[in-house]
Amino acid sequence: MVPSVDDPNVEEMKARCRYCANLLTYKQGSSTSHLLRHKRSCTAIKANLQRLSVQSRLGFQPISASSGLPLQVPTNGFDQATVKELIAKMIAAHDYSFRMVEHEWFNALMKYMNPLYKQIGRKAIRAECLRVYKDEKEMLKAELKHVAYISLATNLWTSNQSISYICVVAHYIDKDWKMQTRVLSFTELDPPHTGHVIADAVFVCVAEWKLEKKIISITLDNASNSDGAVRDLMAMFDVRRGTSFDAKYFHVRCCAHIINLVVQDGTAYMTNLVSNLREIIKYFKKSLARLHKFTEICRVLGLEIGKHLCLDVCTRWSSTYKMINVAYPYRQAMKSYAISDANYKWEPSKQEWNLFKLIEPLLYAFACVATSFSTTSYPTSNIFYPHIVSIKKELRKAMVHQNQLYNDMGHKMMEKFNKYWEDTSNVMVIATFLDPRYKMKYVQWCFQQIYDEDKGKTELKDFKMELETLYEKFDAQIKQTSQRAGVSTSNASSMASSSMPPADSEFAAFLSATSAQPSKSSLRKTIWMMQMNQ
Repeated sequence: MVPSVDDPNVEEMKARCRYCANLLTYKQGSSTSHLLRHKRSCTAIKANLQRLSVQSRLGFQPISASSGLPLQVPTNGFDQATVKELIAKMIAAHDYSFRMVEHEWFNALMKYMNPLYKQIGRKAIRAECLRVYKDEKEMLKAELKHVAYISLATNLWTSNQSISYICVVAHYIDKDWKMQTRVLSFTELDPPHTGHVIADAVFVCVAEWKLEKKIISITLDNASNSDGAVRDLMAMFDVRRGTSFDAKYFHVRCCAHIINLVVQDGTAYMTNLVSNLREIIKYFKKSLARLHKFTEICRVLGLEIGKHLCLDVCTRWSSTYKMINVAYPYRQAMKSYAISDANYKWEPSKQEWNLFKLIEPLLYAFACVATSFSTTSYPTSNIFYPHIVSIKKELRKAMVHQNQLYNDMGHKMMEKFNKYWEDTSNVMVIATFLDPRYKMKYVQWCFQQIYDEDKGKTELKDFKMELETLYEKFDAQIKQTSQRAGVSTSNASSMASSSMPPADSEFAAFLSATSAQPSKSSLRKTIWMMQMNQ
């Protein structure tokens, strides 16, 4: 309804074109020929019909911001070079064969998607993969120029053709305060794999990327050749960087490898139980009839059928603990099954089951550590020390236990534990202290749990002095940098989430008991207050 042209006070019904917005005469029940004539002559309607006659292009959004997938289909038509580059990235990402581009059905698919596609040979796509690699390498070099500190991790690997390789990985924080990891080198390493050979391979990689002044630490396993490699690398960096190189925090031992070595020594007492359970589960899973029979025995004995029996993975201790823990409620059913099956001959003894129940708290602590390290997509240094404290607490309990077997097991595991852990730096403790969930009170509580009273006080005093030294060092660096840049600096903090270790429940009680003590936000004030309390 619009005002009439003849009388503005009177409203009349009009038809409005949705494309050009012109008003046309409209009377209910009258002819619509004039509307049809307007439809044929309206330029806006003709333009819309012209747009609809052209096939539109779909915009593809990436799965995530870091997926590297194209944001949209290019509007300038088909480009063979772009398709060739995308195929090269696909082959690299999914480990496809170069020969795939010559497969009949792959080319049939590509031709169907776009008839302008031209077949690519395996040699051509190999060259394209190398070109893409070089481009990506240059982009990573440009990114690493703006990174202040980089931590390295390296490991050796032998293929099934007995060819040895070394992999060097860089870990750093980018300009957006996000943790990043990049593989810098994956190359063949000729024998012998001595510390000198490993150190040379790592330093060549670092020099190629021009990162000599940015490396602050390196993580290796606990083999003797790794110790030799660290000594050689420290000497190389000391010559290259002089006083700016801090060797105290340079070598970070692989915590997962330490845990594995400790567990291997301790579980030697349970070899029979573990091997028998593996054979039992394999025996049951090979036949559905045996499995149904075992289930029926559980029902007759009134056992609750919960979790299913599962095999472990030898390289993951958490899976071995899970295998034993799940099988423990069915121990009586396994004993009864042996009466009805003459081929069943792996029944664990009562003493073996009792041993497992005795040392279960210690095994559970190790299982929690293994699970935390393996399930975290990017485990950071702040999550390690709380788990290490949980393990050491259980080992100290085992060392004073009345059961001689458990006592010997605790001493043997503690000996292996101290061999690799006592000579390490406080870098893990510092990382835990900087975690907003823990801070100084947690470190103080940990030292009370894992050390004797006198040693705990000494360790805490040394730790506070170490923090003060680090603070002075970085404070001087920041002031020097800000003076050169002529800008002010600001403090930033971030919290990383991870699974919490079992000992944290005990720490919560300690924290509530000491909550009346004042807390300071400043690192310097925190250290100063702790010193004053001494």
